[in-house]
This record gives sequence, structure tokens and C-alpha cells, in this order.
Amino acid sequence: MDRRQLEYFLAVAESGSFTSAARMLNIAQPSLSYAIAALERQLGCDLFERLGRGVKLTAAGEALVEPARRTLRSFVLAQGAVRGATDAGFGRVSVISHTLWVVETLVRAIGEFRQLYPAVQFTVADPVRRAEVVERVRSGDMDFGLLEGSPPGGTLASRWLVDHELVAVLPPRMLTQRVTASIGDLVPAGLIGTRVGTEMRSMVDRQLELAGLPAEVAVETAHLATVVPLVLAGAGVALLPEGMALEAAAKGARVLRLDPPSRAAVHIIWRRGKLNPLTDHFLNVVQELGQDVLPTRDR
Repeated sequence: MDRRQLEYFLAVAESGSFTSAARMLNIAQPSLSYAIAALERQLGCDLFERLGRGVKLTAAGEALVEPARRTLRSFVLAQGAVRGATDAGFGRVSVISHTLWVVETLVRAIGEFRQLYPAVQFTVADPVRRAEVVERVRSGDMDFGLLEGSPPGGTLASRWLVDHELVAVLPPRMLTQRVTASIGDLVPAGLIGTRVGTEMRSMVDRQLELAGLPAEVAVETAHLATVVPLVLAGAGVALLPEGMALEAAAKGARVLRLDPPSRAAVHIIWRRGKLNPLTDHFLNVVQELGQDVLPTRDR
């Protein structure tokens, strides 16, 4: 059984006749009939029931449809991996990451990689929950994922990228002579957070837990993009990575260091043993840029 036979089989199954399938495949009908007959001999059963002008799948034929489609998809994936290594960087790279970690390292890495390989196409997905990052990378739906905190193991490999310092972002009108603040100092002003299970909310909850305080926020938003506008409007205070906080400061927000200091360790994850030359090169670029942002660990 080879790829050509599976392509021919699916063409007949989808078109419902040898004549239509031969026309679609741009081959002579006798050649198509011969290829299908050879496949049936190899499998030891009929795949089609001949019905005059058309055909109908037998039970064996129905059972072959999905495996044949999966096999052909695997051929396509294999071709894409090879082209990514040989055709001047042609290929696709997919990453799933919360917006918190996209702004710094990932944006720069994609920009640099696209300069090197203009033919590479990127897909960047934003998860609803932290667990979605792990699930989609483990399933092979995405090549890479970025996560804060301890990375998963098992079939997934990981590398530390960068430690982002967390800081407090306050409304412009909030008067304070402080240069640092504890999480307990911020609670009375009302914490702004995203939904439970998201990266930002997990960081806030962890800080509250360490301080022995209830895991509650004053304003819960489903949209990370509204956190800084909410702070600027005086709705409360937020904990953000320093890079995002600096953007908020440029719009008038006040930024304080946390006491004690807190850092978010960001890791990149991927399926162990599943990188091709293109994605392996991208991994190296991401890691190098991540260490340039804040090289606080021993490499």
C-alpha cells in the first residue's frame, strides 16, 4: 500500500465514481481501476461495491477512509518539515502563549526569525487557560508553548527563557511616597485581575497566598487588554511584568517595586523529539533573546 493508492482510493470514495475520480486526478480511468484493484488484492477484500454508473463503499472501505486521511496528512507534515530545512527556510511555526509573555521575548524572536527567513509563516495563539498551553503542545496542535512557573515533564521538553520581574502598577491619582509596596499594601486599593485559571490571575493568587491573604480581586476582567486602562481609570491596582508596566507608566500610571521582590520564570515547552531543523533553530533564537532580556540565572 503506497501513498498514490490511498490518494486514488479517497478520490473514488469522495466522488462516488471512477469516472469522476479519474477526471479529478487527471489520469486515465483504466489506470485508476487497476490501482484500486491492486489495493483490494493487497488487503484481501473489496473496498467498493460497483453500482453501474457509480460505486459505494463497502464496510471495509468505510473502515479505511479515516486511516487513509490520517496517513496522507502525515505525508504532508513530513514534506513540510523537510521543506522547512531545505527550501530557504520555508515552513510554519506555531506558538501558544499568554499575552503577558508574548510582548517581550516572543515578539522579538518572531521579528528576528522573519528577517532571516521571510518565507516562514507564524501562528500565535492566546490560551483561555494555562492548562490549554500544555494540552495543545502535547497534542501536537502547536509547536511551542510559553508558560510561567514550573514546566511539565513527561513527553514535553522545556527550557527556561527569562525571569520577568513583577511590579505594582497604580493609578496616576494615587498619592504615595513609596518606591516599593507589598501585596498587603495594595489590597486596600483593590486588585485588578483576569479570570481564574489564566496566567495573570495565577500570579496574583500566588502572591496573595504567600502573604496569607484571601485569593480575591476587586475587578475581574476577561480581557487582558483592559487591565492597564482600568488602572488608568482608577479602578484599582495591578501586578504586571516590568515590560508591560513600563508601557503603562508611559501613559501616566505609577510603578512600584514589590517588597519582597517577585519574579515570573517563563519557560518554553515542546514535544520531546518532535523538533525539525526549522523549529529547532527558532527555539535557539527564542532562548538567546530571552536571556538578553534579563539574564538572572546561571546558564
